[in-house]
Amino acid sequence: MLAAFAHPVFDSQRNFRELLQAMARPIAPRAMPVLAPAPAPILPASMAALLTLCDADTTLWLQQPNDAVAMHLRFHAGVRLVQDPADADFALITEPASMPPLTMFAHGDLRYPDRSATLIMQVDGFRGNAGKRFAGPGIRDVEQLLIEGLPGEFWQQRAAMSAQLPLGVDLIFISGQRMVALPRTTRVLED
Repeated sequence: MLAAFAHPVFDSQRNFRELLQAMARPIAPRAMPVLAPAPAPILPASMAALLTLCDADTTLWLQQPNDAVAMHLRFHAGVRLVQDPADADFALITEPASMPPLTMFAHGDLRYPDRSATLIMQVDGFRGNAGKRFAGPGIRDVEQLLIEGLPGEFWQQRAAMSAQLPLGVDLIFISGQRMVALPRTTRVLED
């Protein structure tokens, strides 16, 4: 079995602070400070996010589950794996082209909008000054970013979900060692 963080408490704290900063400043690529060894198909930055966010009180849905990944996550995080995306607090998407629709994940309800899923999605890359334009809390004026490797219908699904605020899902995109957060409160502007 692969190791996890060399210094679990301090490494998790560093990653958690950076994940909070990513959510507070959406669409700005940030580096994951401490990576974690990961069995395929999980990237080390994705594993670092999972080990930081998941514990015995959370549930996780894996798009591509396998025994090595399940054993690694259960041992190091104590997380419970679920079969149905709607039952997950967190979900790991390793192949966005074949991911289930966003409507399959927990969106919360009006009394408890926080009972929704956070999706960690491995993507091909990020390119500034291209792609979609974004506005909302934590963004001064407008930010523009191309998130490479998303399925064609992704942005239509996200737009339909935005109409249901405060319900929705939060997204963390990971490419290599970098991450970009897209909270449900961030608006995608019309082209």
